[in-house]
Amino acid sequence: MSTTTIEDTGATIELSRFDAESATEQTIDFLKRLGYKGNWLPLKVSLEDEVYVVEMSFKNKTAKVQINMSTKEIKEYEFQDIDAQSKSPLKSKALLFVITIAGIAVVASKLLGVF
Repeated sequence: MSTTTIEDTGATIELSRFDAESATEQTIDFLKRLGYKGNWLPLKVSLEDEVYVVEMSFKNKTAKVQINMSTKEIKEYEFQDIDAQSKSPLKSKALLFVITIAGIAVVASKLLGVF
Protein backbone atom coordinates (compact mmCIF):
# COMPACT_ATOMS: atom_id res chain seq x y z
CA MET A 1 0.00 0.00 0.00
CA SER A 2 1.53 3.34 -0.93
CA THR A 3 1.51 6.33 1.37
CA THR A 4 1.99 10.01 0.77
CA THR A 5 3.46 12.26 3.46
CA ILE A 6 2.35 15.88 3.69
CA GLU A 7 4.16 18.29 5.99
CA ASP A 8 2.27 21.43 6.98
CA THR A 9 3.43 23.77 9.76
CA GLY A 10 5.32 21.11 11.64
CA ALA A 11 2.53 18.48 11.54
CA THR A 12 2.98 15.39 9.42
CA ILE A 13 -0.08 13.82 7.79
CA GLU A 14 0.14 10.48 6.02
CA LEU A 15 -2.43 9.73 3.34
CA SER A 16 -2.87 6.09 2.48
CA ARG A 17 -3.75 5.21 -1.12
CA PHE A 18 -5.72 2.00 -1.59
CA ASP A 19 -5.59 0.94 -5.23
CA ALA A 20 -6.02 -2.21 -7.32
CA GLU A 21 -2.52 -3.42 -6.48
CA SER A 22 -3.17 -2.99 -2.75
CA ALA A 23 -6.50 -4.80 -3.08
CA THR A 24 -4.78 -7.69 -4.86
CA GLU A 25 -2.09 -7.94 -2.17
CA GLN A 26 -4.72 -7.90 0.57
CA THR A 27 -6.67 -10.63 -1.24
CA ILE A 28 -3.60 -12.86 -1.52
CA ASP A 29 -2.84 -12.38 2.20
CA PHE A 30 -6.48 -13.14 3.05
CA LEU A 31 -6.50 -16.35 0.98
CA LYS A 32 -3.26 -17.52 2.61
CA ARG A 33 -4.73 -16.88 6.08
CA LEU A 34 -7.69 -19.05 5.08
CA GLY A 35 -5.25 -21.85 4.24
CA TYR A 36 -5.19 -21.51 0.46
CA LYS A 37 -1.43 -21.25 0.04
CA GLY A 38 0.07 -21.26 -3.42
CA ASN A 39 0.68 -19.03 -6.39
CA TRP A 40 -2.63 -17.25 -6.90
CA LEU A 41 -2.97 -15.59 -10.30
CA PRO A 42 -4.92 -12.33 -10.46
CA LEU A 43 -7.60 -12.54 -13.16
CA LYS A 44 -9.51 -9.29 -12.72
CA VAL A 45 -9.74 -6.31 -10.38
CA SER A 46 -12.61 -3.87 -10.68
CA LEU A 47 -13.96 -0.98 -8.66
CA GLU A 48 -17.73 -0.94 -8.18
CA ASP A 49 -18.86 2.08 -6.15
CA GLU A 50 -16.66 1.87 -3.02
CA VAL A 51 -15.86 -1.85 -3.34
CA TYR A 52 -12.91 -3.49 -5.07
CA VAL A 53 -13.84 -6.86 -6.57
CA VAL A 54 -10.74 -9.06 -6.94
CA GLU A 55 -10.89 -12.34 -8.87
CA MET A 56 -8.02 -14.80 -8.44
CA SER A 57 -7.26 -18.25 -9.86
CA PHE A 58 -5.24 -21.18 -8.51
CA LYS A 59 -5.25 -24.74 -9.87
CA ASN A 60 -8.91 -25.69 -10.26
CA LYS A 61 -10.37 -22.90 -8.11
CA THR A 62 -11.29 -19.27 -8.51
CA ALA A 63 -11.79 -16.85 -5.65
CA LYS A 64 -13.82 -13.65 -5.78
CA VAL A 65 -13.18 -11.23 -2.90
CA GLN A 66 -14.91 -7.89 -2.28
CA ILE A 67 -13.01 -5.25 -0.28
CA ASN A 68 -14.42 -1.93 0.95
CA MET A 69 -12.17 0.79 -0.43
CA SER A 70 -12.39 3.19 2.50
CA THR A 71 -12.27 0.73 5.42
CA LYS A 72 -10.13 -1.94 3.65
CA GLU A 73 -12.49 -4.51 5.17
CA ILE A 74 -13.29 -7.76 3.36
CA LYS A 75 -17.04 -7.61 2.79
CA GLU A 76 -17.61 -10.89 0.96
CA TYR A 77 -15.73 -13.77 -0.62
CA GLU A 78 -16.66 -16.74 -2.78
CA PHE A 79 -14.87 -19.82 -4.14
CA GLN A 80 -15.82 -21.74 -7.29
CA ASP A 81 -14.43 -24.80 -9.03
CA ILE A 82 -13.19 -24.07 -12.54
CA ASP A 83 -14.29 -27.54 -13.72
CA ALA A 84 -17.93 -26.76 -12.90
CA GLN A 85 -17.73 -23.50 -14.85
CA SER A 86 -16.03 -24.96 -17.93
CA LYS A 87 -18.39 -27.89 -18.54
CA SER A 88 -20.37 -26.98 -21.57
CA PRO A 89 -23.49 -28.74 -22.75
CA LEU A 90 -22.26 -28.07 -26.29
CA LYS A 91 -19.17 -30.25 -25.71
CA SER A 92 -21.32 -33.07 -24.32
CA LYS A 93 -23.67 -32.93 -27.31
CA ALA A 94 -20.76 -32.90 -29.75
CA LEU A 95 -19.23 -35.94 -28.06
CA LEU A 96 -22.57 -37.78 -28.16
CA PHE A 97 -22.91 -36.92 -31.87
CA VAL A 98 -19.44 -38.33 -32.68
CA ILE A 99 -20.15 -41.55 -30.78
CA THR A 100 -23.49 -41.97 -32.56
CA ILE A 101 -21.91 -41.46 -36.00
CA ALA A 102 -19.15 -43.96 -35.19
CA GLY A 103 -21.74 -46.52 -34.06
CA ILE A 104 -23.77 -46.05 -37.25
CA ALA A 105 -20.60 -46.44 -39.34
CA VAL A 106 -19.71 -49.72 -37.58
CA VAL A 107 -23.25 -51.13 -38.03
CA ALA A 108 -23.36 -50.07 -41.70
CA SER A 109 -19.97 -51.63 -42.43
CA LYS A 110 -21.05 -54.95 -40.81
CA LEU A 111 -24.23 -54.97 -42.90
CA LEU A 112 -22.24 -54.35 -46.05
CA GLY A 113 -19.76 -57.09 -45.15
CA VAL A 114 -16.73 -54.83 -44.83
CA PHE A 115 -15.87 -56.22 -41.38
